[in-house]
Amino acid sequence: MSRRVGYVVKRFPRASETFIAQEILELERQGTDVRVFTLWPNDNPAEHRWLQDLQAPVVHCGDTPLSDSWKWLHRLAAARPERRDACEQALAEAFRYPDRRGRHRFREGMAVAAAALDAGIEHLHAHFANDPAFVAYLAHLVSEIPFSFTGHAKDLYAKALPDSLLRRIVDHAAFAVTVSEDNRRFLAQALGSRLGAKVMRLYNGVDLEEIEPSERADDRLGIVCVARLIEKKGVDSLLAALGLLDRKGVDFRATIIGDGPERPALEAQASAEGLEDRVQFTGTVPHEKVVESLRQHDVFVLPSRVADDGDQDALPTVLLEAMATGMPCLSTPVGGIPEIVIHQTTGLIVPSDRPLILAEAIADLEKRPRLRSVMGSAARRRVTELFDLRQSVRKLLGWFERASQGELIAVPTGSLRAVGR
Repeated sequence: MSRRVGYVVKRFPRASETFIAQEILELERQGTDVRVFTLWPNDNPAEHRWLQDLQAPVVHCGDTPLSDSWKWLHRLAAARPERRDACEQALAEAFRYPDRRGRHRFREGMAVAAAALDAGIEHLHAHFANDPAFVAYLAHLVSEIPFSFTGHAKDLYAKALPDSLLRRIVDHAAFAVTVSEDNRRFLAQALGSRLGAKVMRLYNGVDLEEIEPSERADDRLGIVCVARLIEKKGVDSLLAALGLLDRKGVDFRATIIGDGPERPALEAQASAEGLEDRVQFTGTVPHEKVVESLRQHDVFVLPSRVADDGDQDALPTVLLEAMATGMPCLSTPVGGIPEIVIHQTTGLIVPSDRPLILAEAIADLEKRPRLRSVMGSAARRRVTELFDLRQSVRKLLGWFERASQGELIAVPTGSLRAVGR
């Protein structure tokens, strides 16, 4: 049965958040009618070719005047007296929101609620466990539409809501999702056993029909990194390792795909390391060109770290995409990365911020093409078994349907709880 689902996101579609757009596209393929409710103007628009297949209309909910939000809520409370307490609760929640941003979240929440009711939305799902989840919560309070959210990385570790507020959101949510087992344990500890049992782990998936394995034939080792150029990605450690390899006479070429505030400093570092002829910075490119580049390299490297503000990777989708092309990956034991990369089986795990160890690992793979091939094949098998987008979305859609029907949903502890009420 087709379902009508509303997605609450900050901006859409963003070049750095392909996982959201691909999830929505796959929901549509599986018969779901999706509406996207955005909170802010898009500052990093995506230009991926496959976005042309998306049918979901995008409704911007961030520009509604505060006075209109008040009037809409007053009319709703007058028409539905039984919802008056919920409307008052939404107001109270909004105006004790951190950093005095509650009035913005209030008008966004009311705009989402109004648009969702008009569109006949049966379930709201937010991506990110901070502002979008809070807005979906406010919309739920006044509309009674069940909601859920997915927590990722920065929204849990660096730009997180206070635990007390997150507990109230999860308490009202039909369920919560996060993208790695490491995240799930972190949230369970923060929420306590009762609410933690509502957090479901659902791995990001990749489109295995779009990304196919390839044969590598270049004698010169091709190294690729795809990342936002920010502290937690550790690209400076990669450049330091490449400098060591260059001085040891290892023959390689490297491509760094992505953009971000650290790009000028990283380009200066590459120049200081004498890597101008070895390393190419491409900036942001469409997703299909990312996949094409992955297929043209031999080793993927993502030397993630925990940033000074606590931000860290959870389950980088690009690692999955690299593995789907049949490529071994080198990364670090941060967040859920060890759930993707199995050390010495699908790639190598090295310590964060240890360029010498990273360089030695790359050099070892450079000398052993047969090992790269074996690891790459194992990587593709692992992605096929655990990270297939179609299977992940099918599971998520099942949760949406059960929540919208007010049925019971199984949670990791084996207990059952009514949802969608």
